[in-house]
Amino acid sequence: MWGFVGVMIAILAWIWFGGLPYPPYAYGSSVDRAVAAHAIPEPGALKEDALLTSITSDGTIFFRTHRVRCEDLSNEIREGVRDGAEKRIYLAVDARAKYGRTTQVLEQIRIAGIENVSFLTEKPYR
Repeated sequence: MWGFVGVMIAILAWIWFGGLPYPPYAYGSSVDRAVAAHAIPEPGALKEDALLTSITSDGTIFFRTHRVRCEDLSNEIREGVRDGAEKRIYLAVDARAKYGRTTQVLEQIRIAGIENVSFLTEKPYR
């Protein structure tokens, strides 16, 4: 009985104190973000209208909740900003994604007129 209670308290404590500072990945994609020693929470990425862009390990691009082609990304971003979203991109890149794909996405973000890009990373596990 007490073992079960102890496990439940540990799980609740992890959720309460160690919960994720931003979404782990865009809906429908799987992104293993790079580890950064000084990662900080980005609460803006939790907003429903956040311009969250993800690049998976195979190079697939997701904007918010749907898959997009790289050349269509700038139009999707402009549309999101027109709808009232903050002019900041939250970019979650898989640690195994190719550098060239990331630069293509950054170019599309620049074409869309966005200058603020936040890379979403993970804190190292202890």
